[in-house]
Amino acid sequence: MQNGQLLSHIDTDLVTREQLALVETPDATRSFKPVPHIELINTLDEVLGLNQIAIRKEQFALRRDGSTLFGVLQLAYAATEDGVAALGLRTSNNKTMSIQLCAGLSVFVCDNLVFRGDLIALNRKHTSGLVLRTELSNAVLRFQEHFGRLAREIDVLKTQEVTDTQAKAIMHDVFARGVFPIRLFREVSQAYFGTLAQGAGCTRWVLHNAFTVVAREMPITTRMPAIQELGRYFGMSNDASPVA
Repeated sequence: MQNGQLLSHIDTDLVTREQLALVETPDATRSFKPVPHIELINTLDEVLGLNQIAIRKEQFALRRDGSTLFGVLQLAYAATEDGVAALGLRTSNNKTMSIQLCAGLSVFVCDNLVFRGDLIALNRKHTSGLVLRTELSNAVLRFQEHFGRLAREIDVLKTQEVTDTQAKAIMHDVFARGVFPIRLFREVSQAYFGTLAQGAGCTRWVLHNAFTVVAREMPITTRMPAIQELGRYFGMSNDASPVA
């Protein structure tokens, strides 16, 4: 994201909802039920509305063959002092990816995104038994639950102070694990030690923001999974605990 916009990749284009309506959908088979991208977004919009949640801003990136869609929805829901709720989505109609939704936060100050490390809202394959509205209705309920957990996890990170030595060790570990591309190491270090830590204190939340601020330079195709994996590292998922 740059100035609030998704960065596309070499084989993706930024598109509007109207343009999604023009994308052709492959035919269904006995076991595979592709979902038109526009149907997915419109149905999700309707289900959110039934839960009194409005979409404030939507951004989509589409692979040029039309098969795979990535998106981020900024929602008029659960505003905190840090930002507003966000919903990340990705799906594919070429059998390479299920319909996936995850809970996130769109951060006010740095215009970056935070995601929980688990695909909690929805991770549903395109099988013949897929009933989209039912799946999305259940997903929105799970989204609300897990966004509350995300907010609490962020509050915990804010209380966890880190020394410079600990911050450097965490940075090294994140890049050594391949969570973020090594080419961004210098920028993350500069973001934390040069700007963020000086203005907001040395906490794990501020360090997490240093990564996600720099992640805006990554295409959405790799940024979303990287931020999710970062969330797992920092303890933002059901099966993870904060790293000491």
